[in-house]
Amino acid sequence: MIGLKGLDYLDFEKPKILAFCGKGGVGKTTCASSTALHFAKKGLKTLLISSDPAPSLSDILEVNVRGNITPINYCENLNAIELDYDLVVKRWKEKFGYEVYEVLSSFLPVGEEIIEYIAGAPGIDEEFALSYVLDIYESSNYDTIVWDTAPAGGTLSLIKLQDKFYKHLGEAAKLYVKVRKALEMLTKGRARRDPLNIIASWEKLAERVLNMLRDRRTHAIIVTIPEALGVHQTERVFKELEAFGMYISKILVNYVITEDICVCDFHRQRANMQKYYLNILKNRYEKKPGLAILPQLPREVRGIKAINKVEELLF
Repeated sequence: MIGLKGLDYLDFEKPKILAFCGKGGVGKTTCASSTALHFAKKGLKTLLISSDPAPSLSDILEVNVRGNITPINYCENLNAIELDYDLVVKRWKEKFGYEVYEVLSSFLPVGEEIIEYIAGAPGIDEEFALSYVLDIYESSNYDTIVWDTAPAGGTLSLIKLQDKFYKHLGEAAKLYVKVRKALEMLTKGRARRDPLNIIASWEKLAERVLNMLRDRRTHAIIVTIPEALGVHQTERVFKELEAFGMYISKILVNYVITEDICVCDFHRQRANMQKYYLNILKNRYEKKPGLAILPQLPREVRGIKAINKVEELLF
């Protein structure tokens, strides 16, 4: 059985992120929870974050961690939080809402109601999730941050959006300088702060997020399953994360049916099917970045005993 050995040697002198990526339903939250437990048991102060829009972290931990960083009472060094959509939007409005209003009101005759409109835009919650992780990353309050990300499509789109946002902010500032005098006449100085300063602060924030994602202390672990859809999705996610400059630490294949599970015809056929796709994954990823395999378990993973079992299998 190949485990996640190879993560233990990492340098914990500074905060580090282990981001679990992959399509929905492959067991990202389970693997993230077990990994967070592992590092917490080693004495490292660990934060487990889930930004999955359909979260299951509270169910797996059997502790309500929705919306607030919560100590996990059965593990001394482990805290966890499940980002709640409504709370995220509320925090986004508190942190960025008025800045958005100040910039837009320097271009257009809009009132503060524009904040509510922008807050409801698709992707705002995911965008804030990146800012939230960045704040914790830069705070140095934790040795390790284990991040259960949104399903692959949302995560990749968010990273691309962040990259585009950073590039476009520079152009936005140049455009504003060109039309500044005309805008000031039209809006009659409605903005309280210089929008250029606000745009510059957004540009710096976007750059810090990108640096965090591309830092070698940030490790992406792609979780997949030995089926056609899993193989195709893994290839796409691997290529896009690699092209973006993120460090991919492991490919973790979950729900693998091993020979000792059952000898019935159903499981024999499933095992043969999986063996075909496992060989494809091994040929592509066993040397780089390395393959980890987690067997199909007979029961759902819920509670400390089950999480401990997965942690033993992974490490």
